[in-house]
Amino acid sequence: MPPLVSPVAASSGGSQDPASRAVSRVLPVFILSTLVERGAWPGPHSLLPARGLALGWTEVVSADALQPVFAETSQMWDAQGIDWRARALENLRERSPQPLGGAGALFRDSGETWLISLTSADGLGPSRLLLARELAQIFPRGYRVALPERNRAFAFARELDREDLGLVEHLIERSYSKSDQPLSPWIFDPDDLVSAEA
Repeated sequence: MPPLVSPVAASSGGSQDPASRAVSRVLPVFILSTLVERGAWPGPHSLLPARGLALGWTEVVSADALQPVFAETSQMWDAQGIDWRARALENLRERSPQPLGGAGALFRDSGETWLISLTSADGLGPSRLLLARELAQIFPRGYRVALPERNRAFAFARELDREDLGLVEHLIERSYSKSDQPLSPWIFDPDDLVSAEA
């Protein structure tokens, strides 16, 4: 299995309960479905409608590293009735800049945002495509997404003219082809990233 190491900001977590402390550090990540198919992903996962992708979960283990959540850990949380998948999404939301995209955005002359690039030092850019509520506020008329590499994703307005769509396709292709950790060259609908367990 390739290393899954990304810089993250560790949360302090005030609880004395080890299970609560651990679940406060869990985060969702997109992984290649081939990792799951080969049995190389050691923990819980969900295959997604998005071609070639699965959703996995990681735990912050230091200020600059993530490791997969192991099956034993997720089973412990399940036995304790902890909704760790929902907590992972809330943890991600708490770690995410507002507004999403920040300086990595393209705007219409009217000021309307039509594309955002989700890339950040914590390595969770693609994971932020799971923040549907925030993305729907940016793109009230709908949006589509792309995850060309582990550290970069794009969200963009659903309705684009030929020129803007060409630019999006170029950005995706360039990111995917030049990455040492490519994920997918395809464009998806947001629902393609929703797992059955979500």
